[in-house]
Amino acid sequence: MPLTRRALTLFVRHPGPPRSIGLSRPRSLTRCLLAVTLLTLLGCAGLTQPWLEPEVSLTSLRPRQITLEEQSFLIGLRIRNPNDRTLPIKAMTYALSLEGTQIAAGGGTLDRQIPAFGEEEVEVSVTGSASTLAALLPRLLLQAQPAQYRIAGTVTVAGVVPIPYHYSGEIDPDTLLRAASPLLRTR
Repeated sequence: MPLTRRALTLFVRHPGPPRSIGLSRPRSLTRCLLAVTLLTLLGCAGLTQPWLEPEVSLTSLRPRQITLEEQSFLIGLRIRNPNDRTLPIKAMTYALSLEGTQIAAGGGTLDRQIPAFGEEEVEVSVTGSASTLAALLPRLLLQAQPAQYRIAGTVTVAGVVPIPYHYSGEIDPDTLLRAASPLLRTR
């Protein structure tokens, strides 16, 4: 094979067999693979930061269907994401309690993407025992101050990570009366 002028120059400057430039040396290849693996692991570690509990509050309570055995309500929930990344909710469970007594519960698919530090309102259906609410209503309607409520459950993030939440607040007697009026008419 004839030698070109460039090949002769390389040969003269670097005595010994000609080498190709790049990652042909096993030590360089090992270092490169190690660096790529380390960067990948560091990147994945950023994705596995624990999720902060979303803030879920009650915004509305409307009767949907009330029978002698069961009540069904549509409740409005405001979901606030305190995380620094989008909260990809795939499913949610919820239990509503008034003055410490659980009156309704529900759950199901809820495909929502709540942006970082953002919030979204959703409306979901809950069911419970009509007799439980009927026993609780007279006491709640006679008191002049707002009733204490608690909403609790889990949000399922990315289809696999359940995150529990709970929130307590107050609901005014007028809202309770409007929600219970169909129940009062059936009795």
